[in-house]
Amino acid sequence: VATLKSWRLLRRLRCSTTRITNLVQAVLTLHLTCSN
Repeated sequence: VATLKSWRLLRRLRCSTTRITNLVQAVLTLHLTCSN
């Protein structure tokens, strides 16, 4: 569910590259945290 929400955010923030980058980093960090 969280992943779907983040993808929705990415769709909305397509114009803002910086925000997208930060979001991607946050999502990756969350995935890494969950994996470990």
